Amino acid sequence: MIKTLKTMSKQDKERYTVPRKVQDVIPVRRIWQDGIFLTGNKFSKTYQFSDINYLVASREDKESMFLIYSELLNSLDSGAVTKITINNRRTNKANFENSILMPMQEDFRDEYRREYNQMLLDKATGANGITQEKYITISVVKKDIEEARAYFSRVGADLISHFAALGSKCVELDASERLRILHDFYRQGEEAEFSFDLAAMAKRGHDFKDYICPDSMEKNSDYVKLGDKFCRVLFLKDFASYIKDNMVTELTDFNRNLMFSIDVVPVPTDEAVREVENRLLGVETNITNWQRRQNANNNFSAVVPYDMELQRKESKEFLDDLTTRDQRMMFAVITLAITADTKEQLDSDTEAVLSVARKHMCQLAVLKFQQLDGLNTALPIGVRKINAFRTLTTESLAVFIPFKVQEIQDKGGIYFGENAISHNLIMCNKANLLNQSAFYLGVPGAGKSFAVKELIAFLMLHPNYANDEILICDPEGEFGALVKALGREKATVAHLVAGGKDKLNSMYMVEGYGEQNPIVEKSQFVMSLIEQIDKRGVGPQHKSIIDRCTALVYPEAEKEGRAATLCDLRNKLLEQPEEKAKEIALSLELYTTGSLDIFGRESTVDLSKPYVVFDIHGLGEQLKPAGSLVITDTILNRVTLNWKRGKRTHVFIDEFHVMFENEQSGIFFNSAWRQFRKRGAYPTAITQNVEYLLDSVQASTMLSNSEFIVMLNQAASDREKLSKLLNISKEQMSYVTNADAGCGLIRYGSALVPFVNRFPRNTKLYALMTTKPGEGVFGGEEVLV
Repeated sequence: MIKTLKTMSKQDKERYTVPRKVQDVIPVRRIWQDGIFLTGNKFSKTYQFSDINYLVASREDKESMFLIYSELLNSLDSGAVTKITINNRRTNKANFENSILMPMQEDFRDEYRREYNQMLLDKATGANGITQEKYITISVVKKDIEEARAYFSRVGADLISHFAALGSKCVELDASERLRILHDFYRQGEEAEFSFDLAAMAKRGHDFKDYICPDSMEKNSDYVKLGDKFCRVLFLKDFASYIKDNMVTELTDFNRNLMFSIDVVPVPTDEAVREVENRLLGVETNITNWQRRQNANNNFSAVVPYDMELQRKESKEFLDDLTTRDQRMMFAVITLAITADTKEQLDSDTEAVLSVARKHMCQLAVLKFQQLDGLNTALPIGVRKINAFRTLTTESLAVFIPFKVQEIQDKGGIYFGENAISHNLIMCNKANLLNQSAFYLGVPGAGKSFAVKELIAFLMLHPNYANDEILICDPEGEFGALVKALGREKATVAHLVAGGKDKLNSMYMVEGYGEQNPIVEKSQFVMSLIEQIDKRGVGPQHKSIIDRCTALVYPEAEKEGRAATLCDLRNKLLEQPEEKAKEIALSLELYTTGSLDIFGRESTVDLSKPYVVFDIHGLGEQLKPAGSLVITDTILNRVTLNWKRGKRTHVFIDEFHVMFENEQSGIFFNSAWRQFRKRGAYPTAITQNVEYLLDSVQASTMLSNSEFIVMLNQAASDREKLSKLLNISKEQMSYVTNADAGCGLIRYGSALVPFVNRFPRNTKLYALMTTKPGEGVFGGEEVLV
């Protein structure tokens, strides 16, 4: 027997004691708060790693991931046993409803909440309903806990760096998290009832196993009954010559609670080479002896038998792998524990799993009279009681790659659709991101407005966001109906049109405006505004005059106890001796004393309400850019006020590309966007003209720095630029190529997930949100509010 296996069998040797109670079956002797378990005479620690987009990656990316994963396997310590586990957990319906559905508030919005909840329940019922968690457990023999801690801290850092190279996040689990995994497996359906406090447990003199063990355990030859659930453990008996990399994905793609584990025992390379050389020597000796016998029979032309030739060839290849191709020899045990509600269901699921294995030319077999040992091996405890070892090289083992597709299921998240591959719900909580800036990109008709309205509806309906404020710059007049219907007395829809009664003071400024000097920031804004009005641009002399006059206007208005307006600035410009000042004043005349004075006088819009829509649809194409700029400045003032009050503000700006048509407005908007982020606002930009956006260095920087991007159907030229800017593969970009409305890609932090988001049409919410011609409020449909 090879030395590594001899050593291991010595280490694993334990005195067998007949279990007197259910707790005795769990092979954990001691636990520590930091997540280290003592099992037998081995210490074990578990790390959880996140999934990556392996299935949707291009061939080159898959190869790259495969090689990095092989490096990770190569880095495993030969003195320890590593267990890679995939845990399928079914979503508990009660937990799901508590965490995702909106609680009723006994107000007029409850009918909309019921519609939204029904939509979520329908999606969840049709969804996979399985949450996949992935763990890696290291078990090692050490003298005491201090030595084990030092070892795990070194190995943990190494694992985290290797997983980071794959784009996966690896975190260590503490005792409570590890016990939760066991509790959820042993006591299915009671996931919400787990609570564990190590200090309180020790104080009461309780055993930690009492918190996790099933009520009863019945042992049979080919299955185990855990409480009222049936469980069966299978192991991989026979391997095919060639295995596809999607085998693990298919084996774990069942809508059942299951544990799939691969126990890996790496062999030191020198020992492995020595073992293979001995085997090769044995094969060569057999061939020589066979040839000698043939020669003795005067058969000098005999061909070496095929099986002997094959043994020699494979032994040489194996030796070559170890010595020249940086492969390691590994022993692996693959176990799979599946659970079901009834024995019939268990038999049916077993057959389904066996047929998947047969499809890949492998043979899974049920463990006979070893079910409890098999269960302890499959669970991420850190023990291995099954000795069905198979000898593999690093590459052969890497074929069992545990990655599939990224999932986004944040606690307290907002629904953004369902995963196009796994069909699980996508729940995003932007508070978890580095920054909360968001972009919605897509061609007209791709579903941008609808997706944004769905988000606005959620924010207005969910009680967790009741204290938040929502400000919308609406160039197409699309958002007013929804906000008015859901907000009623809490909503203001300002219709900004030439000669209209709604006016906004473009010179208004709250205390704390700007990042440093408020006057400097305001003069920057005025320059942007004048550049939007006068397309010839703002020269250096104009800038000096504007800067001087802006600084003079505010103190004078403050003395009179009123807010400064654009009319005051024009009057101040007329007082200046320079001719250029008169030119600027003339440019401003139409917007101050002329017919387009909606931004030149004191504000008449009620900005004290939590939901405000600035509808500039009636401004006309000439005035819209200037209108967007003034509204952005007004929003910035409001965000600053809310920040001081400790309130969160959600900002939505449609037709975002307009802001970057001129240099000065681009500079101002870039500064405003930065301030939104720093002042507790969640800014969201919506645009169909991605090409315009990417032509501006500032806008493309804002886009690449944003942590949340929703990409719907894209034009061909935009796809190329986006894939280059955001480093997205062709396979992933296929999800935004000729995509249906409401389908595309979400970039959420480092995750990139294809999604499908279809809202039921026969609802009042749909009628308020759709902008399709002939549908909803835009099609003349009455929606009673």
